[in-house]
Amino acid sequence: PQRASANVLAEQQLRDSILAGRLAPGAKLPTERELSTQFGISRLTLRSALATLAAQGLLHVRQGSGYIVRDIRETGGSDLLPAIVARIGDVAGPELADLLRMRRYVAAALLEALVERPPGKAARAAVADAIETFAVIPPKDIDALAHADLAIVRALLAAANSLVLQVCLNPIVAVVQNNGALRVAMYREPASNLAAWRGVHAWLVRPVATAIPALLALLAQHDTRTLAAISRRRKATQ
Repeated sequence: PQRASANVLAEQQLRDSILAGRLAPGAKLPTERELSTQFGISRLTLRSALATLAAQGLLHVRQGSGYIVRDIRETGGSDLLPAIVARIGDVAGPELADLLRMRRYVAAALLEALVERPPGKAARAAVADAIETFAVIPPKDIDALAHADLAIVRALLAAANSLVLQVCLNPIVAVVQNNGALRVAMYREPASNLAAWRGVHAWLVRPVATAIPALLALLAQHDTRTLAAISRRRKATQ
């Protein structure tokens, strides 16, 4: 794999220190000279990393005081989700459970949008095509299943014509795409994923709000099994 650039490595290390609490809210970073020496990079390269962290709500510049760590609970955005989950690895703890919970909340909003704006025939056909692509993928090809699953979600978002929901879902999708243990657990029984998607497509013919709780309950059950599978896998490798 391609080696990360120096500013990206510095950015990752500082971000991880903030997320882990080693750099607490209100803490002042060392001077640019000290940090550039610590990371072995130029001050110009360092400033690029610091600017990215500031844009993510992790740092701010106080005149005469340098860079100050911000409280990410107040200023952090959803673009930090991949980094937060990456820190916990394959541990099925509260953060991962909350991530899947957030995915269900976005799914609920998507289903409600589809009730308000029922998709036309072409949009339903696009969803059906994406589902049938998922159906023919070999069960052991986890990466292909994850990619096809995402294609179904994007087809549903296109049917709802909601840029807001797409933007909200993107960081969650990034986590799933980059967390190998989560992908394996989510698609360990692709036949059940397929059955759920076909149920959603059948609902699209006449999307009514009264059916949404049942659809979300199926998703919640799947998430519970996913977390359990991650826990079992981790214990088996210990």
